[in-house]
Amino acid sequence: MQVLGAYQVEVTAQLIAEALELKFKNRFLSPAHRREAETQVREELGGVVLIEILIKDRDASFEASEFQQVSSDQAPYDEVYLTEDGTTVISTGYEVPVVPAFRIAFFLHYFDPTLPLRSCYGTVPVPSVQSMPSRLAALLPYVPVT
Repeated sequence: MQVLGAYQVEVTAQLIAEALELKFKNRFLSPAHRREAETQVREELGGVVLIEILIKDRDASFEASEFQQVSSDQAPYDEVYLTEDGTTVISTGYEVPVVPAFRIAFFLHYFDPTLPLRSCYGTVPVPSVQSMPSRLAALLPYVPVT
């Protein structure tokens, strides 16, 4: 297992609007409350990263749900399995591909760049957060959660 990267989700005006709609639909927000809500959503989205990991020679102990940061209860969100070169989606969710090597990519909320990543294969450091590569932004657009 090799952590290839941690990538910042780009917080755009459209993403903020989508998240606000999900979190506050059916509620009238005064201008002051709307600003507070936008600040809250912006901070939440600012803590979301996409983690990309290369898995070779997967064994029976592989479990995507075990990828977590130490001292965090946040679990992988919207996991996707990619080809070994990271250019094509081969499966999503709980459908682990039956191939010798693949990448898994998933979003992690409330990411702390100072903490390592715990997995079914042990604890490993996470590289510094970088900008999202265009190939991953195209393959895995972030969808806000409520």
